Amino acid sequence: MAANDADAHIRALQLARECIALGARLGTVADVTGLSQAALRTHFYRRDRATNGRRPESSDWVFDGNLCLRAEGAEFANIFTALLERQRCAPADALVAAYRLFVERSAHRSELTFDKAFLLVSDLCGVWKRTAPSLAMHRCPRCLARYIAAVGAPPPMTKGCVFCILVQRLPRDPRVQAHFVRRQRVVPSIVAPAEADSETGA
Repeated sequence: MAANDADAHIRALQLARECIALGARLGTVADVTGLSQAALRTHFYRRDRATNGRRPESSDWVFDGNLCLRAEGAEFANIFTALLERQRCAPADALVAAYRLFVERSAHRSELTFDKAFLLVSDLCGVWKRTAPSLAMHRCPRCLARYIAAVGAPPPMTKGCVFCILVQRLPRDPRVQAHFVRRQRVVPSIVAPAEADSETGA
């Protein structure tokens, strides 16, 4: 094995270890790293079993999932795109770093799993399981936050983006409060504090 190939293989193994530590399923780790599932089982699953359950196959939850999940997805996507655009990270490195930062900012177990984040990145960048981007980051005309929508989608002029809806529902929706307040989790910092205060009457 040439030196460059050996370095690439070692980096893939390191990336696989990071994905597994963040809860990725076997198929997701294989897609991100390019390593075969057989090789991953040999290196990482001799004693420990892979994460159970079937992994999601689409990012439809961006449009029809519950509000908390959609807000978390948009929060993660903001972190990911910032790393991708400003730090010029490769999608795989940006995915792992962004998800780790997202988890560190969460005070509880998030509804956004690593596998869902992986599919979101696939749809944003047109990589791995996708041949072209189907989602993009848009700027909300109301709160100016960046949110996820289909490529070419018109702006949400009536209700605003997912963050606008989150701020509006927070004072009166016990489920949203339980997710973001009672568990010591703050409203995503993507929403400007001044805007959140004015909407909630604080």
